[in-house]
Amino acid sequence: MFVSLSLLVCAVAQADETPVSTISITRNSSQVSRKGPEQFFAGSVRIDPLFERNDPSHISAAYVTFEPGSRSAWHTHPLGQALIVTAGKGWVQRWGDKAQEIGPGDVVWIPPGQKHWHGASPTTGMTHLAIQEAVDGKNVEWMEKVSDEQYVGAVRETTMVERKSGQLPATSIGDDVRTVAPALEKYLQGPVAEVWKRPALSARDRSLVTVAALIARNQAVELPRYMNLALDNGVKPSEISEIITHLAFYSGLPNAMSAVATAKDVFGRRGIGPDQLPPASPPLLPLDEAAEAQRAASVQEQFGAVAPGIVQYTTDVLFRELWLRPGLAPRDRSLVTVSALIASGQVAQVAYHLNRAMDNGLTRAEAAEVITHLAFYAGWPSAFSALPVAKDVFEKRAQ
Repeated sequence: MFVSLSLLVCAVAQADETPVSTISITRNSSQVSRKGPEQFFAGSVRIDPLFERNDPSHISAAYVTFEPGSRSAWHTHPLGQALIVTAGKGWVQRWGDKAQEIGPGDVVWIPPGQKHWHGASPTTGMTHLAIQEAVDGKNVEWMEKVSDEQYVGAVRETTMVERKSGQLPATSIGDDVRTVAPALEKYLQGPVAEVWKRPALSARDRSLVTVAALIARNQAVELPRYMNLALDNGVKPSEISEIITHLAFYSGLPNAMSAVATAKDVFGRRGIGPDQLPPASPPLLPLDEAAEAQRAASVQEQFGAVAPGIVQYTTDVLFRELWLRPGLAPRDRSLVTVSALIASGQVAQVAYHLNRAMDNGLTRAEAAEVITHLAFYAGWPSAFSALPVAKDVFEKRAQ
């Protein structure tokens, strides 16, 4: 599926003039890579021609490499086309059908005359071998481009349908656990499953708590499963993006970068594009100047002479910007912060942020349930270490 192989592989065409009774070899060094023409492709595409045969065969082939988000325009082939995916992850769609995901080793056959497109996933590039045959010197009929709306919509629709029908990798790890620790499987199906149904905290809030805890503890194996669950439970992609950004400051940049890699794959599989993510510099929420001045003065008095740099960053970056980003509601931002602090054992910071969370709308019952939930995802010691702090906060606020 390239413009016209007679234009792209002149050197190969010369080799094809060799009499059919002999073996011809086209050396790799003689092949010239070409950029996919903008009128036929969206994004960055590289074409590496392999061969173009003349009489009696009219078959041609090339490797086509799509960068993330790149794809062909709609087109047809007079005698059909075979694609063999060699690397990455991509999509193929016939006009009127849902898009289908393709990966390394997959062999795709597009019947003659069928309008279709193919290209990379939004987050992962793809390379495939394309093989087709010409009729009267023409092997492709190009049509209109696949718009951004068509591309994102097709990928998103297909991914959600597959998730509902169970065609994506299962989120349950029961089989793995069963072969190693049958008793653990019993607890996963018992109290762990039960805690998610406890009414004191919504499923969405439990997902926020769990994702925050896993990021804070850099639990990369479990994070994809619970990111997907969070999206299913109503957490928006923009909110997951904000959680990662927020926890870069409360759990460290390395943990945040690890979560970025996980989210990239999760978002790619679900067809989540840049249009669903928060802007880098949005209009900020209103600042409570009096409360912030009081906080800043207290921190300055305690630590200004010890580490003036961190005191300044705390004011300028965290409390005058990060906490005012609108991509997470203040309550949810506090919920994520408290969860990450408890999960990472930072109990000295819990009192301030638990009070802030309750000022932002988290109820006492919800706060207690956060700790209960975290016992399963951060361990009983981390949860019990937070209990005296929570007890003190609850008692002082009741006075």
